[in-house]
Amino acid sequence: MEDIRNGIELNEEELEQISGGKISFVKRPDRAGWIQHQVQRNDTLIRIAKRYGIANWRNIRDWNPHINHNTNMIRTGEWLWIKI
Repeated sequence: MEDIRNGIELNEEELEQISGGKISFVKRPDRAGWIQHQVQRNDTLIRIAKRYGIANWRNIRDWNPHINHNTNMIRTGEWLWIKI
């Protein structure tokens, strides 16, 4: 993955170290009753919730503990777990 700000290319291990291993830019193995959504440009938790018919966007935040509860910030390219 390329860090656009500095023009530095980061490998998965370096990215994991920088993020504390909390943000996943690599799709994880599937688990029953869940799907994964890759965050797209202009996605918000509210838009993602509407897309999947989830009544409360806060559920997505709770299912994905790497999301900061103070900022609710998600990043383009990261994977989120969605309970179906």
